[in-house]
Amino acid sequence: MSEINCEETKRQVNEYLHNELSDQEVQDITAHIANCDSCENDYDFEVLFNNVIKRSCDEAPPQALAQRIID
Repeated sequence: MSEINCEETKRQVNEYLHNELSDQEVQDITAHIANCDSCENDYDFEVLFNNVIKRSCDEAPPQALAQRIID
């Protein structure tokens, strides 16, 4: 296990939440969050924020809009 600091943890928290990190990175960040109140608060905020986005963006766009984006 390597030492990871607050800056790295906060920079990678989104990737952490979306399972986009290596097993070692996940272990390092998990350990850091468990021992750092500041990073734990940031993690909790990101979880809440991602859930709000997920709930707000769960419907498909109108077909015309989707086609304009593709074009």
